[in-house]
Amino acid sequence: MQKMYFVLLASYLLSARGYAQNMVINPSFEEIWDCPFSMNQLEYVKSWFPFGTADPSPDFFHGCAKDGFMGIPENMFGQQEAHSGESYIGLICYLTSKSGKGWRVPANHREFVMVQLTKPLVAGHQYYGEFWINLADACEFSINSIGMYFTRDLPHFDWQAMDLGYYKPQINSDPSVSLHDNKGWTKVSGTFTAKGDELALTIGTFRPDSELDPKKTKREFISGRDKNLPKHLQPMISYYFIDDVKVIPLDPNESIFPDPIALAPIEEEYFGPAEVGNTFTLQNIYFEFEKATLLRSSLLELKRLNTYLEKYPRVKIQVEGHTDNVGSQGFNDQLSTDRAKAVVDYLVANGISKFRLEYKGYGSHRPIVPNDTPQNRALNRRVEFLILEN
Repeated sequence: MQKMYFVLLASYLLSARGYAQNMVINPSFEEIWDCPFSMNQLEYVKSWFPFGTADPSPDFFHGCAKDGFMGIPENMFGQQEAHSGESYIGLICYLTSKSGKGWRVPANHREFVMVQLTKPLVAGHQYYGEFWINLADACEFSINSIGMYFTRDLPHFDWQAMDLGYYKPQINSDPSVSLHDNKGWTKVSGTFTAKGDELALTIGTFRPDSELDPKKTKREFISGRDKNLPKHLQPMISYYFIDDVKVIPLDPNESIFPDPIALAPIEEEYFGPAEVGNTFTLQNIYFEFEKATLLRSSLLELKRLNTYLEKYPRVKIQVEGHTDNVGSQGFNDQLSTDRAKAVVDYLVANGISKFRLEYKGYGSHRPIVPNDTPQNRALNRRVEFLILEN
């Protein structure tokens, strides 16, 4: 069992070996599943996920796109070489319209992109973050704010207009400077001290519309828009390309990978007494956004549970999935069930008899705290196990 776990870890380390000290997985979007042929295809970029205040739809551009629509250097937003390689992504950082049937959007409309780091950040340690941006040619406005937000959990932004003032990125562009360059790339960077266990990085504009300073670029609208449409119906958009994302520990002795010592089998009692009726919450279990695919950062906790079940061979458990209250009840019920099953599937694949394992999803029906803040919703999104027999 232990050998299997370290084989998985070795594979993980090798996959990130080429990124030197960078803690960002697939930092320049070069690792892809397929070439883009339309908008809204961030899913073709490995390890990156979309978030947004509406149905999020960041875009992916690559030199392999042959029709010029989602290509590099030419694409539907104009012309721009990649900062490095042959790929970058794009997202809406500001979009508003006073009216207009086709372009009516709520205040604070945003798109975000998220990626998992190679390991959780260490409390009290300092880190350097950096990424490069370029204002797309076909943008009527530039803005003055875009940043990096580090969290322990995948930030579950509601897909609706929200109070963006709540979210405070640890690294942000200088608000006194308009990000207007559409020719070259502009670096956004900074340092911060980690609170501890931050594992997810989200990039985007976190300030509300009321705190932004949009500057008109006097550029033409995107090809295909109705230029005869009255000005008060035209959308006002700031769309930025992003490339080469980097997070580096400032302590030269800190590895960007999990400490192998910490991955050794646990000798002391970790979860608690194996008594019928006891329920334990699994810590640091992470899934892809709105999916039941376990992320690699979950391996340590899963190994601990596997070791616990090996220590108590008579124990039978029920793995239980829970969500917050964002989204439909039916979707959350199914998602929580699928995530609980994913944990069971891992245990079975690592030698635990399936006859000792059950799973059940409770959706949002059993919150442990009110779903009234992002932190509380993160606590309610959890996986637990209940001891059924011993």
